[in-house]
Amino acid sequence: MTSRRMSIAGLLTGAALALSACGGSGADTTTTDTSSTSTSSTSEASASESAGTTTSTTETPTEESTASASDGDAEGGDAPAGLTDPGTELAIGKTATLPQGKDDATVTVAVTKITKGSSADLAKLKDASKYAEYTPVYVQYEMTGTDSSSELGGDLLDDVDPILANGSKASTLAIIGTSPFTKCDRNSIPEDFAPGDTETTCQVAMVRSGQEVTGAQYAPYEGDYSDDGAVVWTS
Repeated sequence: MTSRRMSIAGLLTGAALALSACGGSGADTTTTDTSSTSTSSTSEASASESAGTTTSTTETPTEESTASASDGDAEGGDAPAGLTDPGTELAIGKTATLPQGKDDATVTVAVTKITKGSSADLAKLKDASKYAEYTPVYVQYEMTGTDSSSELGGDLLDDVDPILANGSKASTLAIIGTSPFTKCDRNSIPEDFAPGDTETTCQVAMVRSGQEVTGAQYAPYEGDYSDDGAVVWTS
């Protein structure tokens, strides 16, 4: 599997179009529209908001504990021992153990809450008028450390993205710097994330009128979870 592993100080990649903006707490941001393939082979434009500062946390706009196939419906292939099988479908609150990073590290993840915000929340961003057509949706995850998760400290939760009702990836907002969103102020794995440690992380999905965030998916671009099906949480 080719990982999209990122440091919190890094910029998100894959942007087809970037519009610069700034967060209200000194954090620079960018919105990116990208096209992505979902579990139902539908595409949705994805926007991401990012900008550089020398010290940073990262939030992403783009278009969740140990789980086995018994925790949900699995239609894909078998995963290595200890990992949730590709194609597993889970309810909100159920857990999945997923590969992360480049060295076979893992973390256990559950999608715990999806909360729709207000367009007024975006007023905290510089050049907020650029995002007038969007409403933020806060997608929260609970991560639990495994025997190998300490290797992932400081990384973003990789390849886990909010999804829309049609199965496509939602747009997400990426912020590098201090997040202006009190409801969604962390989306990275803590340093020294030991076995059994828990941490809440969050993504800011961005939706247009008529769109609804209904869950999230773990869907790398290649490997077993690309070939045999994503792990999907739905409400």
